Amino acid sequence: MIPAGCSHPISIGEVQLSVALAFNLTVAEMLSHTRNHRVTCARHVAMYLSREVALRALAPPSFPRLGRAFARDHSTVINACRVVTLRLRQDLGFALLVNRLALDLRFAAVPAV
Repeated sequence: MIPAGCSHPISIGEVQLSVALAFNLTVAEMLSHTRNHRVTCARHVAMYLSREVALRALAPPSFPRLGRAFARDHSTVINACRVVTLRLRQDLGFALLVNRLALDLRFAAVPAV
């Protein structure tokens, strides 16, 4: 995934790690099959950001590819993106967190000069 103005691609793994750290989880916990709210929320945000950050790339990852990366079905990724999109409109604190993570990922992808 290559964000706007950046020549360095952002991997799904980098998104997973960034989100896991923000939610004080390990990537393994986030990819587990637990339905704990904190873990599920982190997983949804990571799926959303994997797709959202990639939208600026020439070939964003498909839902099936993202599903495989998260050990889930593609329909789970579609639902996660829908849930996060709705929550972004309703919860300012959540929106600030997701936007900060997106910016961190985009700036982290900029190679040092």
